[in-house]
Amino acid sequence: MLKIYHADSESFRNKYSLEILLEQLPKSLHPKALRYHRAQDAYNFVLGKLMLQHGLSDLGIEANLEDITFNENEKPSIDGNVFFNISHSGDLVVCAITQDGEIGVDVEKEKEIELANFEKFFTPKEWTNINGHAFPLKKFFWYWVRKESIIKALGVNLSYLNKIELEADKDFFIEEEKQWFIKDLYFDEGYFFAICSEVNYESVEMFSFE
Repeated sequence: MLKIYHADSESFRNKYSLEILLEQLPKSLHPKALRYHRAQDAYNFVLGKLMLQHGLSDLGIEANLEDITFNENEKPSIDGNVFFNISHSGDLVVCAITQDGEIGVDVEKEKEIELANFEKFFTPKEWTNINGHAFPLKKFFWYWVRKESIIKALGVNLSYLNKIELEADKDFFIEEEKQWFIKDLYFDEGYFFAICSEVNYESVEMFSFE
């Protein structure tokens, strides 16, 4: 079972002060939220942790957010049979949680960028596919969220992006003889979202966090 919680941080900014939301999280996380200069970033951080806390409770898992640890590439984990990942872009915050295996998610809001600055993150074949597409920017984000979800699932860093070559017509890839699965999900217009997982989920449970 894969549960995905999503929230619109703008609606929370309009309804609640950051201090009220922080009261629902362990005090050790408060400084991390308050380090952000932009309100949007602070709310996105807090909402991600609130959704994770809610997801753990939904699954009946007794774990404290203070138990989160990070590997050398900042991949978060909690001891026990639970896997999660959080991503946010713009006002969309997403938290995926499962007990079935490693998971990585990435969400990106489409925006104008200088494509040439990102060539180093793609293989020559992928880069050709992006630039040969009728809408290169959309194809870029399609690839980007998939590749980001993969490195989050694997627990590696951005330098690994161009070591992964994705086939545009396949929803899986092989890494060291192991098969990983990729799924695209639709949110609002203008957002791209992808999941990478050890398990091939036929369906995903989606929950709006309000």
